[in-house]
Amino acid sequence: MSNKPALLGLLGALTLLGSLPALAEVDGQQLYREHCAKCHAEDGRANTMRGWLYFAQNLSKAKWQDNNSDNDILEAIQDGPGAMPGYADKLSEAEQLALVKTVRDLRKP
Repeated sequence: MSNKPALLGLLGALTLLGSLPALAEVDGQQLYREHCAKCHAEDGRANTMRGWLYFAQNLSKAKWQDNNSDNDILEAIQDGPGAMPGYADKLSEAEQLALVKTVRDLRKP
């Protein structure tokens, strides 16, 4: 019996593990500043000219945060509700998840 399949499996696993640090290093705050802040503002309050024009959601409101799951936020990032563009084809899954975490961090009491 050859150990070749086991070695190939181990090599594949090591390759996947090697890519994990790259996923962990996604800077959600930078992505937010680049893609979201122009409408939702740096603090998430949507008090920008674009935010007012496009009726952007105030992401910092505790009530909004309580009423929306991480999956709801992820779907909004992917599909783009209202005038917001979708990012499903523009951002990787890791980048989208980093944005979900960043949006959660915008919560104000």
